[in-house]
Amino acid sequence: MGTAPEGKRVTRRIVVLAPEAIRPGMAGMGIRALEIAAALAPRFDVRLLAPNGEGPSEAAARGVSGVVAPPGSPAFHRELRACDAALVSGHAAGAVFLSAPHVPVAVDWYDPFLVENFHYRAVLGEEVEANDRRAWNLAVARGDFFLCASAEQRLFYAGMLVLAGRIDAAGVGTDPDARKLLAIVPFGAAPAPPADPGAARAALRASPQDPVLFFGGLYDWHDLGPIAAIWPSLEEEFPGVRIVFSENPNRETTPQRVYAEAVAQSERRGWKDRSWFFLPWTPYSRRGELYAASRAAVCVCRPGLETELSFRTRLLDAAAAGLPSVSVHGGALADRLERAGAGIVAGSAEALREGIARLLRDSSFREKAAASARRLAADFAWERVVAPLAAFFDDPWISARLPFPEAKPRPFRLLGLGRR
Repeated sequence: MGTAPEGKRVTRRIVVLAPEAIRPGMAGMGIRALEIAAALAPRFDVRLLAPNGEGPSEAAARGVSGVVAPPGSPAFHRELRACDAALVSGHAAGAVFLSAPHVPVAVDWYDPFLVENFHYRAVLGEEVEANDRRAWNLAVARGDFFLCASAEQRLFYAGMLVLAGRIDAAGVGTDPDARKLLAIVPFGAAPAPPADPGAARAALRASPQDPVLFFGGLYDWHDLGPIAAIWPSLEEEFPGVRIVFSENPNRETTPQRVYAEAVAQSERRGWKDRSWFFLPWTPYSRRGELYAASRAAVCVCRPGLETELSFRTRLLDAAAAGLPSVSVHGGALADRLERAGAGIVAGSAEALREGIARLLRDSSFREKAAASARRLAADFAWERVVAPLAAFFDDPWISARLPFPEAKPRPFRLLGLGRR
């Protein structure tokens, strides 16, 4: 890395590699890549590498230079030759590790996809897990700085890095808590712009008085059993109640077992298109319309390791819009929302029902919870949460990497050093 004349600040060229499509209907990791790039842009020369053609226009709308550069493409290699450091995540990270060993790399472990994908083994087979493990092993060996979402995740990943030898006795002598290697950078909160709920309520056939519950996308770690169990009672007390689920934007690559079960059950019980609604994925820039139409968010997941490591992004995004939540197995974020008075953690179906009913029944309680939700979300403003990553990019380094974990890694053309 070059040095600037005394008193002059270096503007570093940073590559943010998006692990999935950047488009109006993007999902969590695409949103995260875009928001991190936008938060870093005032401080660095940021290039968001997107695997699809919509990426540049979406990036430009946020003041970021976007480039269509699928891993391994000429544009991908060109951008890596010209950068000072990179942020990578998911399986796409391997292309950087294998083809650009001279680039200091921050690895985004916000999404523990290996553990998430345990839920898909029956559908996708054993090779998915094997491939995920290869991706994680490569990241453990070749990353220079690692990001995680929470204190719970940090301990999980620290154990991996200790076992691999990336955190060792010599290192903790100068960096006792390993903050120079592993930092918490959670999902951030971007307040949804003010929106008219009219279109969303029309899609739900809801009058202004009908209470709407926001659930969002359905994944195979969600558990709709408790909601189905309490739904007749909720309908009895709140005759116009509705709950809205979102179709997955990546249905071609994401198993839809729980989603299919929800549709089938709602049809069987006469709820579909009456009180249970399944809407297309809302574009990120228009999500405020759905929040404005809703009175509370609901999140019900299965217990397990995925839940313990989770950082339920939807709860934070809803909180930024002033939407309080009720959760069963909502992970660390749900617990924090409850401590802040912005949400309710329920330990049973009956507690779930009572939490929802209180938010729908008591407008004063709901308004106080909404205000608390907005205050908590303000602590997660993107420009604040990316601070540890920005510090790494201010003076990026190549740390004590390990040898490549595979004797014959997939071939990628090595890049020349420096900018061209």
